[in-house]
Amino acid sequence: MGNVKVEGLSQIHKALSELGRKVSNKIAVKAMREGGKIVQEQARQNAPVLSQSTPYRRAGTLKKAIKSSTKVLKNGKIGTVVRVKTLTTKQIETFKVRSGKKGALNPKDPYYWRFLEFGTSKMPAKPFMRPAFEQTKEKAATEIIKTLKDGIESEAGK
Repeated sequence: MGNVKVEGLSQIHKALSELGRKVSNKIAVKAMREGGKIVQEQARQNAPVLSQSTPYRRAGTLKKAIKSSTKVLKNGKIGTVVRVKTLTTKQIETFKVRSGKKGALNPKDPYYWRFLEFGTSKMPAKPFMRPAFEQTKEKAATEIIKTLKDGIESEAGK
């Protein structure tokens, strides 16, 4: 979807490296989580919601399925992802077995988010994820920097 890279953070980077990897990762993960929450909340605001539930779609399913997660990647960098969490293969199979219906009829599965975001040959796109990133990337970056500074100051004061 998109990335934000903030330049000129050499002082913060230096301060983090002086705290040690475990402490600096803890601070950085918290900071990235805070930034991810901002994008997640905007995506939820942007997400289309049915005016009323139908037999195969529940109003608000898509909105609730927008999640963010943060972790330390193999390369040592901290990554945050904001995504629509669809049902697992096991959950889909369980629904099919219990109901005798095909998975697309499960009102708890927001698999259709892609059709809304990118459109289909029969439906124009109604993006909500990409605009959320564009609308909040500066605010998220500011929050990440603030949280990093606060974390460093807190650790330095110990």
